[in-house]
Amino acid sequence: MTSDGEWCGMDEFTGRVAVVTGAGSGMGKAFALRFAAEGMHVVAADVQQDALDATVQELADAGAEVIGVRTDVSDAAAVHRLADAAAERFGAVHLLCNNAGVEGYLDGPIWAATDEDWAWTVDVNYWSVVHGIRAFVPGMLAHGEPAHVVNTCSMTSVVAASNMYGITKQAVLALTEVLAADLHARGAAIGVTALCPGIIATNLFRGSRNRPAACATRAGRRRREASSCASGCTRRCPPACRRPRSPISWWPRSAATLPTC
Repeated sequence: MTSDGEWCGMDEFTGRVAVVTGAGSGMGKAFALRFAAEGMHVVAADVQQDALDATVQELADAGAEVIGVRTDVSDAAAVHRLADAAAERFGAVHLLCNNAGVEGYLDGPIWAATDEDWAWTVDVNYWSVVHGIRAFVPGMLAHGEPAHVVNTCSMTSVVAASNMYGITKQAVLALTEVLAADLHARGAAIGVTALCPGIIATNLFRGSRNRPAACATRAGRRRREASSCASGCTRRCPPACRRPRSPISWWPRSAATLPTC
Protein backbone atom coordinates (compact mmCIF):
# COMPACT_ATOMS: atom_id res chain seq x y z
CA MET A 1 0.00 0.00 0.00
CA THR A 2 1.33 3.44 -0.85
CA SER A 3 1.85 6.22 1.67
CA ASP A 4 -1.47 7.81 0.73
CA GLY A 5 -3.30 4.55 1.35
CA GLU A 6 -3.83 3.58 -2.29
CA TRP A 7 -3.63 -0.11 -3.07
CA CYS A 8 -0.52 -0.93 -5.06
CA GLY A 9 -0.50 -2.39 -8.52
CA MET A 10 2.02 -2.33 -11.35
CA ASP A 11 2.39 0.88 -13.33
CA GLU A 12 5.42 -0.16 -15.37
CA PHE A 13 5.80 -3.34 -17.41
CA THR A 14 8.79 -2.62 -19.63
CA GLY A 15 11.85 -4.52 -18.42
CA ARG A 16 9.90 -6.29 -15.69
CA VAL A 17 9.73 -10.08 -15.41
CA ALA A 18 6.63 -12.22 -15.89
CA VAL A 19 6.27 -15.93 -15.12
CA VAL A 20 3.41 -17.74 -16.86
CA THR A 21 2.40 -21.35 -16.22
CA GLY A 22 0.48 -23.28 -18.83
CA ALA A 23 2.23 -21.13 -21.44
CA GLY A 24 2.31 -23.82 -24.11
CA SER A 25 -1.17 -23.05 -25.41
CA GLY A 26 -4.42 -21.20 -24.90
CA MET A 27 -4.65 -18.42 -22.37
CA GLY A 28 -1.16 -19.07 -21.02
CA LYS A 29 0.37 -18.57 -24.45
CA ALA A 30 -1.76 -15.48 -25.00
CA PHE A 31 -0.62 -14.11 -21.62
CA ALA A 32 3.02 -14.68 -22.55
CA LEU A 33 2.60 -12.96 -25.91
CA ARG A 34 0.78 -10.01 -24.38
CA PHE A 35 3.29 -9.54 -21.59
CA ALA A 36 6.13 -9.66 -24.13
CA ALA A 37 4.31 -7.04 -26.20
CA GLU A 38 4.26 -4.86 -23.07
CA GLY A 39 8.05 -5.09 -22.99
CA MET A 40 8.34 -7.67 -20.23
CA HIS A 41 10.89 -10.48 -19.99
CA VAL A 42 8.98 -13.76 -19.98
CA VAL A 43 9.55 -17.05 -18.22
CA ALA A 44 7.24 -19.55 -19.91
CA ALA A 45 6.40 -22.83 -18.18
CA ASP A 46 4.45 -25.84 -19.38
CA VAL A 47 4.48 -29.59 -18.83
CA GLN A 48 4.36 -30.33 -22.58
CA GLN A 49 7.81 -29.71 -24.02
CA ASP A 50 6.90 -29.36 -27.71
CA ALA A 51 4.15 -26.84 -26.99
CA LEU A 52 6.46 -24.91 -24.68
CA ASP A 53 9.21 -24.86 -27.31
CA ALA A 54 6.76 -23.47 -29.87
CA THR A 55 5.72 -20.65 -27.54
CA VAL A 56 9.32 -19.77 -26.71
CA GLN A 57 10.25 -19.74 -30.39
CA GLU A 58 7.33 -17.47 -31.25
CA LEU A 59 8.27 -15.06 -28.48
CA ALA A 60 11.94 -15.09 -29.46
CA ASP A 61 11.06 -14.47 -33.11
CA ALA A 62 9.11 -11.42 -31.96
CA GLY A 63 12.20 -10.09 -30.21
CA ALA A 64 11.23 -10.93 -26.64
CA GLU A 65 13.64 -11.89 -23.89
CA VAL A 66 12.30 -15.31 -22.96
CA ILE A 67 13.22 -18.66 -21.46
CA GLY A 68 11.15 -21.82 -21.33
CA VAL A 69 11.19 -24.13 -18.32
CA ARG A 70 9.40 -27.47 -18.54
CA THR A 71 7.43 -27.63 -15.29
CA ASP A 72 4.96 -30.03 -13.74
CA VAL A 73 3.07 -27.48 -11.65
CA SER A 74 1.57 -30.21 -9.48
CA ASP A 75 5.09 -30.84 -8.12
CA ALA A 76 6.15 -28.29 -5.50
CA ALA A 77 9.85 -28.95 -6.07
CA ALA A 78 9.43 -28.37 -9.80
CA VAL A 79 7.74 -25.01 -9.20
CA HIS A 80 10.55 -23.96 -6.87
CA ARG A 81 13.02 -24.93 -9.60
CA LEU A 82 11.03 -22.70 -11.95
CA ALA A 83 11.45 -19.82 -9.50
CA ASP A 84 15.18 -20.52 -9.30
CA ALA A 85 15.48 -20.53 -13.10
CA ALA A 86 13.62 -17.23 -13.35
CA ALA A 87 15.83 -15.62 -10.72
CA GLU A 88 19.01 -16.95 -12.32
CA ARG A 89 18.13 -15.62 -15.77
CA PHE A 90 16.30 -12.37 -15.04
CA GLY A 91 16.48 -11.61 -11.33
CA ALA A 92 13.38 -10.34 -9.52
CA VAL A 93 9.97 -11.56 -10.68
CA HIS A 94 7.23 -8.92 -10.85
CA LEU A 95 4.25 -10.72 -12.36
CA LEU A 96 3.20 -14.29 -11.61
CA CYS A 97 0.44 -15.81 -13.70
CA ASN A 98 -0.80 -19.06 -12.13
CA ASN A 99 -2.67 -20.22 -15.19
CA ALA A 100 -2.05 -23.95 -15.75
CA GLY A 101 -5.14 -26.12 -15.40
CA VAL A 102 -6.99 -29.23 -16.53
CA GLU A 103 -10.68 -29.90 -16.96
CA GLY A 104 -10.66 -33.15 -15.04
CA TYR A 105 -13.33 -35.82 -14.75
CA LEU A 106 -16.59 -35.08 -16.60
CA ASP A 107 -18.02 -38.50 -17.35
CA GLY A 108 -20.35 -38.98 -14.42
CA PRO A 109 -21.19 -37.93 -10.86
CA ILE A 110 -18.29 -36.92 -8.64
CA TRP A 111 -18.58 -40.08 -6.54
CA ALA A 112 -17.74 -42.12 -9.64
CA ALA A 113 -14.37 -40.41 -10.07
CA THR A 114 -11.35 -42.38 -8.98
CA ASP A 115 -8.75 -41.33 -6.44
CA GLU A 116 -6.43 -40.70 -9.38
CA ASP A 117 -8.99 -38.41 -11.04
CA TRP A 118 -9.33 -36.37 -7.87
CA ALA A 119 -5.59 -36.23 -7.28
CA TRP A 120 -4.80 -35.13 -10.85
CA THR A 121 -7.44 -32.40 -10.98
CA VAL A 122 -6.80 -31.03 -7.49
CA ASP A 123 -3.02 -31.20 -7.88
CA VAL A 124 -2.97 -29.31 -11.19
CA ASN A 125 -5.80 -26.84 -10.61
CA TYR A 126 -5.42 -26.05 -6.90
CA TRP A 127 -2.08 -27.20 -5.53
CA SER A 128 -0.23 -25.62 -8.46
CA VAL A 129 -1.48 -22.21 -7.32
CA VAL A 130 -0.38 -22.93 -3.75
CA HIS A 131 3.04 -23.97 -5.06
CA GLY A 132 3.28 -20.83 -7.19
CA ILE A 133 2.41 -18.56 -4.27
CA ARG A 134 4.93 -20.25 -1.99
CA ALA A 135 7.68 -20.23 -4.60
CA PHE A 136 7.33 -16.64 -5.82
CA VAL A 137 5.56 -14.37 -3.32
CA PRO A 138 8.38 -14.42 -0.72
CA GLY A 139 10.75 -13.14 -3.41
CA MET A 140 8.29 -10.42 -4.40
CA LEU A 141 8.06 -9.33 -0.77
CA ALA A 142 11.84 -9.34 -0.48
CA HIS A 143 12.54 -7.15 -3.52
CA GLY A 144 9.78 -4.73 -2.52
CA GLU A 145 9.03 -3.47 -6.02
CA PRO A 146 5.43 -3.26 -7.30
CA ALA A 147 4.35 -6.76 -8.30
CA HIS A 148 1.20 -8.68 -9.14
CA VAL A 149 -0.21 -12.19 -8.91
CA VAL A 150 -2.86 -13.30 -11.41
CA ASN A 151 -4.67 -16.53 -10.56
CA THR A 152 -6.78 -17.98 -13.35
CA CYS A 153 -10.06 -18.95 -11.75
CA SER A 154 -13.26 -19.43 -13.76
CA MET A 155 -16.86 -18.34 -13.93
CA THR A 156 -17.43 -21.67 -12.18
CA SER A 157 -15.66 -20.08 -9.20
CA VAL A 158 -18.76 -17.96 -8.61
CA VAL A 159 -21.48 -20.01 -10.33
CA ALA A 160 -22.32 -23.54 -9.21
CA ALA A 161 -20.73 -26.18 -11.43
CA SER A 162 -21.55 -29.87 -11.51
CA ASN A 163 -18.01 -31.20 -11.82
CA MET A 164 -14.69 -31.32 -10.01
CA TYR A 165 -13.27 -28.58 -12.24
CA GLY A 166 -15.71 -26.13 -10.68
CA ILE A 167 -14.89 -27.40 -7.20
CA THR A 168 -11.19 -26.78 -7.69
CA LYS A 169 -11.74 -23.36 -9.23
CA GLN A 170 -13.90 -22.32 -6.28
CA ALA A 171 -11.00 -23.34 -4.06
CA VAL A 172 -8.61 -21.23 -6.15
CA LEU A 173 -10.87 -18.21 -5.75
CA ALA A 174 -10.95 -18.67 -1.97
CA LEU A 175 -7.17 -19.03 -1.95
CA THR A 176 -6.83 -15.85 -4.01
CA GLU A 177 -9.01 -13.89 -1.60
CA VAL A 178 -6.93 -15.06 1.37
CA LEU A 179 -3.71 -14.17 -0.46
CA ALA A 180 -5.03 -10.68 -1.16
CA ALA A 181 -6.05 -10.20 2.48
CA ASP A 182 -2.69 -11.42 3.78
CA LEU A 183 -0.76 -9.10 1.47
CA HIS A 184 -3.07 -6.17 2.24
CA ALA A 185 -2.57 -6.67 5.97
CA ARG A 186 1.18 -6.40 5.46
CA GLY A 187 0.99 -3.31 3.26
CA ALA A 188 2.78 -5.21 0.51
CA ALA A 189 3.26 -3.63 -2.90
CA ILE A 190 1.72 -6.71 -4.52
CA GLY A 191 -1.64 -6.65 -6.25
CA VAL A 192 -3.80 -9.72 -6.75
CA THR A 193 -6.23 -10.54 -9.55
CA ALA A 194 -8.76 -13.36 -9.77
CA LEU A 195 -9.33 -13.89 -13.47
CA CYS A 196 -12.77 -15.48 -13.95
CA PRO A 197 -13.37 -16.02 -17.67
CA GLY A 198 -16.24 -17.86 -19.24
CA ILE A 199 -15.70 -20.56 -21.84
CA ILE A 200 -12.56 -19.84 -23.84
CA ALA A 201 -11.30 -21.48 -27.03
CA THR A 202 -8.25 -23.22 -25.54
CA ASN A 203 -6.82 -26.73 -25.17
CA LEU A 204 -8.39 -27.11 -21.72
CA PHE A 205 -10.97 -29.53 -23.05
CA ARG A 206 -8.19 -31.51 -24.73
CA GLY A 207 -6.19 -31.78 -21.52
CA SER A 208 -6.45 -35.56 -21.66
CA ARG A 209 -3.24 -35.50 -23.71
CA ASN A 210 -1.46 -35.15 -20.35
CA ARG A 211 -3.93 -37.24 -18.38
CA PRO A 212 -2.39 -39.95 -16.14
CA ALA A 213 -3.11 -43.46 -17.37
CA ALA A 214 -4.60 -44.44 -14.00
CA CYS A 215 -7.45 -41.93 -14.31
CA ALA A 216 -10.76 -43.61 -15.00
CA THR A 217 -11.98 -42.03 -18.20
CA ARG A 218 -11.16 -39.49 -20.85
CA ALA A 219 -11.70 -35.85 -19.96
CA GLY A 220 -13.34 -33.45 -22.35
CA ARG A 221 -16.02 -35.76 -23.75
CA ARG A 222 -18.58 -32.96 -23.71
CA ARG A 223 -17.86 -30.50 -26.51
CA ARG A 224 -18.63 -26.85 -25.91
CA GLU A 225 -18.66 -23.81 -28.11
CA ALA A 226 -16.14 -21.13 -27.17
CA SER A 227 -17.69 -17.76 -26.36
CA SER A 228 -14.35 -15.93 -26.61
CA CYS A 229 -10.76 -16.37 -27.70
CA ALA A 230 -7.85 -16.48 -25.28
CA SER A 231 -6.13 -13.47 -26.80
CA GLY A 232 -9.24 -11.38 -26.25
CA CYS A 233 -9.36 -12.36 -22.61
CA THR A 234 -5.77 -11.33 -22.01
CA ARG A 235 -6.13 -7.88 -23.58
CA ARG A 236 -7.53 -6.60 -20.31
CA CYS A 237 -5.10 -8.32 -17.98
CA PRO A 238 -2.28 -5.72 -17.97
CA PRO A 239 -4.73 -2.86 -17.22
CA ALA A 240 -6.09 -4.91 -14.30
CA CYS A 241 -2.58 -5.05 -12.85
CA ARG A 242 -2.26 -1.26 -12.77
CA ARG A 243 -3.22 -0.06 -9.31
CA PRO A 244 -6.53 -1.85 -8.71
CA ARG A 245 -8.71 0.02 -6.24
CA SER A 246 -9.39 -2.95 -3.99
CA PRO A 247 -7.21 -5.69 -2.47
CA ILE A 248 -8.41 -8.13 -5.12
CA SER A 249 -9.35 -7.15 -8.65
CA TRP A 250 -11.83 -9.14 -10.71
CA TRP A 251 -12.11 -9.60 -14.44
CA PRO A 252 -14.58 -10.14 -15.91
CA ARG A 253 -17.54 -9.56 -13.62
CA SER A 254 -19.76 -11.62 -15.86
CA ALA A 255 -19.32 -13.89 -18.84
CA ALA A 256 -21.24 -11.37 -20.93
CA THR A 257 -18.32 -8.93 -20.71
CA LEU A 258 -15.95 -11.28 -22.52
CA PRO A 259 -14.77 -9.84 -25.84
CA THR A 260 -15.63 -11.97 -28.84
CA CYS A 261 -13.22 -13.06 -31.57
